[in-house]
Amino acid sequence: MTYESAHDLPSFVQLRQQLALCRVLPRKGRDVKEMQRQVREIADTVDRFYILLGGRNWVFHDMMSVQAVAAILDSVQDAERAEAMLIEYHNDHNRLFFMVNSLRKLPAMRKRSGLIDKAKEDYFAGRYYSCVLVLLAVMDGFVNEFEIVRRGLHTRQPEEMGAWDSVVGHHMGLANAHKTFTKGRSATNEKPVYELYRNGIVHGSILDFDNIIVATKAWNRLFAVADWARAREREKLQAQVTPPTWSSVLKDLASVAARSAEQAKIDRVATQWNPRLLLPADPDFAAHPVTERAHRLLTFWARRNYGGISQLVTRAVRAKHANAAPLRIRHSYEGFALTSFEILRIEHGMAAALTLRVALRFAGHDPAEAELRWIREDETGSPVPDPWEGEWLLCNWEPTTFLASQNQRLRASGTSAVRKRSE
Repeated sequence: MTYESAHDLPSFVQLRQQLALCRVLPRKGRDVKEMQRQVREIADTVDRFYILLGGRNWVFHDMMSVQAVAAILDSVQDAERAEAMLIEYHNDHNRLFFMVNSLRKLPAMRKRSGLIDKAKEDYFAGRYYSCVLVLLAVMDGFVNEFEIVRRGLHTRQPEEMGAWDSVVGHHMGLANAHKTFTKGRSATNEKPVYELYRNGIVHGSILDFDNIIVATKAWNRLFAVADWARAREREKLQAQVTPPTWSSVLKDLASVAARSAEQAKIDRVATQWNPRLLLPADPDFAAHPVTERAHRLLTFWARRNYGGISQLVTRAVRAKHANAAPLRIRHSYEGFALTSFEILRIEHGMAAALTLRVALRFAGHDPAEAELRWIREDETGSPVPDPWEGEWLLCNWEPTTFLASQNQRLRASGTSAVRKRSE
């Protein structure tokens, strides 16, 4: 299912119809007129995006800001410059961080979060070839697991990638871009390519895809595929939805507008954040909330309080392991008998994420250093900076992942001990 225009999406059609009727309500005419303008502006922006960039196989996904895209389209008229600006939009540490974390709400994506994080590191390090290969594997595996009939993304036909009531379902959206994704490439090609030719890249016939355009298109496609999956789920539930009343429509629209405005404020704080380094001698070091949280975490570890540790890891980890989270943490931590620790510094690189450097001492081993990555989450698991409601939680929670690379011997011995206990 594809749509000629974003104006044809069922939710947009329904909104226009409901708003047209709501305008007759007393004292609501002005508010409804503004909402009509907003709905029309969103749909127009999506259509303009696809007119300019759909032919280059870019997909408008839900994690893209309508305002940011409109600003790009208003400032340039040629596709090449718009493409460069779209790459700049994705190639931002804070923005990509927020986009990636939104994927964790999908169970099959959450399982692949380790690979996605590695692809992000490769992307910002300029290892575009690695980023592309990893994200292609993530997309194939995610689609293969998402539905009962197990088929990877590369086995899907373009007509299968239509998305019900989603901007990726535009006729120049995901289904259109998927034509090059599965296009066969049997002959070896040594020339540079700038499209996400999955088959040619994976099978080794396309050799020069190591550039930021292909890598950013891989990110763009990953977010679009996630939107496609969400649209499939919504479509299955469509028949069970009770038709809304006029008052609920206005209430929902007001809620959407409020959330959009709030998210815009959060985005501004995130993009304007100035990284800072805090050392123990700094006045703000002891008062930083992560200092107390890290001290509590490491104390729990030293006392073998695995239930306490489980309350300090991200919600995604807790959701993944549910009631078995303390047991899973015990299996990961009990091979490392922590005896003492020291918090060395806080590297607060993002508004809602930071890295804590700590010195650790284990029974029978030399001191080791580790990097603990913390994310500030709201109750839904989405990253939020101050002053929004949220709490700092540990992201890389397994000792084998956060111990510094120079401690390979310690990690190996700890992993061996864990394996023996689990057997």
